[in-house]
Amino acid sequence: MRLQQLPVGGLALATLLLLQHLCPSTRAARILFVFPFDMLSQCKLLTPYLLALHERGHQLTIIHAFDCDTMKQFHSIFVKDRHDTDSDFDAHQWDTVSEWVVLMSIRNFFVKIVLNVLESPEVQQLMHSNVSYDLVVLEPSNTDGLFGLAAHFNAILIGLGTCGSDWTMETFVGYRGSSTFEPVMWTGFNKGITLIERFYNWIRMSEEWMLYWLIFQPAQRAIHEHFFGHLEQSFEEIRQNFSLILLNQHFSFFEARASVPSMVDVGGMHVPKQLPTLPAELEQFIEEAQHGVIVMSLGPEIKSKDLPAEKLRIIVDTFEALPQRIIWKFEGNVRPNVSSSIYMSEWLPQQEIVAHPNCRLLISHGGILSIIEAAYYGKPVLGFPVFFDQFRNLERMQVEGMAQRLDISTLTRLEFETALREMLALPQYRRKALELSQRVRDQPMHPLDVAVFWTEYVWRHQGAPYMRVSTSKVKLFDYYYLDNILGVLSRFGLLIGLVVYVLCKLFKWR
Repeated sequence: MRLQQLPVGGLALATLLLLQHLCPSTRAARILFVFPFDMLSQCKLLTPYLLALHERGHQLTIIHAFDCDTMKQFHSIFVKDRHDTDSDFDAHQWDTVSEWVVLMSIRNFFVKIVLNVLESPEVQQLMHSNVSYDLVVLEPSNTDGLFGLAAHFNAILIGLGTCGSDWTMETFVGYRGSSTFEPVMWTGFNKGITLIERFYNWIRMSEEWMLYWLIFQPAQRAIHEHFFGHLEQSFEEIRQNFSLILLNQHFSFFEARASVPSMVDVGGMHVPKQLPTLPAELEQFIEEAQHGVIVMSLGPEIKSKDLPAEKLRIIVDTFEALPQRIIWKFEGNVRPNVSSSIYMSEWLPQQEIVAHPNCRLLISHGGILSIIEAAYYGKPVLGFPVFFDQFRNLERMQVEGMAQRLDISTLTRLEFETALREMLALPQYRRKALELSQRVRDQPMHPLDVAVFWTEYVWRHQGAPYMRVSTSKVKLFDYYYLDNILGVLSRFGLLIGLVVYVLCKLFKWR
């Protein structure tokens, strides 16, 4: 419908709704953010969200463990790593130890992450002060021991899932997906399609379910009881008290999932509505590249400076053999000798580079933000995943036909150069990437506006309890439709009983 065909009343209503969203709120909410992971991706994801809420007049307090300049603009509490969490989370060594050791390391990592927050003197001072909050927004992935902060401050509980959703997070809002179809995110296993894949998924999900409830949850529950045992609500009740979970995902580029009203996709909210300009030197380097540029940024998990000398030599030799110019995120001052066609820097404005029309390809570890940026700007990806969601992210891009995946630990010159030349030469990768970009961009509102709207919505409506589907309020008998199952079984049982009875009478009569 064209705008001029709208009736005057409808146009006025649409204008009023738009102004209500764009103009700052007449009331200000007091919001506490708790993001305890030392992850640069959380800084990048949170920054536009925090700035947007601040511009609308809300008062923000941030508890964080990452180094981020944005936090200096607000009242923030930096959480120190008092428990040496890195000692329990070295993904590079997991292949050399048993699965039990890996699981215990992961459990200990999340326990220490939560303790770093709750044992912080500044956080304890905040908890024992008279300050109050309207909303508590936190990272809900394996941080259950922190959920009690919302009940402690009598605030509405909101989650912001940095890596999107998984089956554990969905239990917070009362949804349980099919165990034969749900992917196990941190193992890198894909969505079950064939009967064998679905059976294998069921085995892994059953195993993960038991480990989650028998190993991970008791530790988080013990932390909760220690710090929040004074609360009237139980640990289980608080876990079911999320009013909203914002998910850094979107069905246009990730697998569509069944959901509930209180889970909202905001994938891409860190993508700016207007990109800042590139530094002059870097912009000139890109625009003068006759065959385009390739960007290599492996994220914080795989630092280029820590790669073995053999792998570095493979990468450098391959780059030198390509006609494209290379922009390489390389940490530290000790760097390999390279030609002028390779630009190295410890910091890169990755989004601005990937968005440039002369960027041909992104080499990435498969982090969620990098994948979203590649999808948004329509650039193929060559990935080196290491752990957690990186496998899932790159698998989705492979399904879309715009990515390839290699193993950095077994990388050879032949497979690296072959993959690069194939992705640069075959137009299908670029075409598929552009098709995905069109889908990602085709949304009625920018994801950041969606995140801000729903945050204020649950605040305006006192937590919007009508959006929740809490299993704590549903009896087991009703949740699994056992009454219907028993009804069907009883009918079949009665029919089978009658047939057996008749057959027995017939044989006896003979």
